[in-house]
Amino acid sequence: MISRGSLWLPLAILLLLAALSFAIERAVQVTPAPEHAAESDPEGIMENFDALRTDATGRPQYRLSAKRLKHYTGSRLTELELPRFVQIDPEAGEIRAAAREATISPTGDEVDLRGDVNVVRAAHAGQSAMTLRTARLLVFPEQDQLRSPGPVDIRDDLLTVRAGAMHYDARLRVIKLSGRVHTRYLPRRN
Repeated sequence: MISRGSLWLPLAILLLLAALSFAIERAVQVTPAPEHAAESDPEGIMENFDALRTDATGRPQYRLSAKRLKHYTGSRLTELELPRFVQIDPEAGEIRAAAREATISPTGDEVDLRGDVNVVRAAHAGQSAMTLRTARLLVFPEQDQLRSPGPVDIRDDLLTVRAGAMHYDARLRVIKLSGRVHTRYLPRRN
């Protein structure tokens, strides 16, 4: 017959193992990240980013590049450091935009350039090159439009313009100025 003392030994070992496994589980258990970390920490970072968008036939439409790209999961926004945007249109001419920083909307249909924004329209078909400077510029690549909600300075060979705001439609090649608009027209030199 088995004595009662010998039954307690396996039970004691089992209780000791259960307590030890519970202690190990508590020590190893990963604490969930705080909610705000998902919104403030980027999901991915790319250095020297460069992307080219083409149409259905493979012709380039625009190029977007930057020194650094950060993508955030929570807001789905993308931030760019030292962005460069080039709209490529053989018929209407090329437009280049550069800034200190930018944000791309979650759907990619809006690029918000901020800080020392400089836009250059290349000379094309009898038109001189044109330069635009502003603090903030909204780029709508799918619509071929640029908008500046604040003061702008526009210059070409014959014209100097300062305005409170601007809207540029690249398809129509039309610039709409608003606010206090100051214009200086320079006569053509022969």
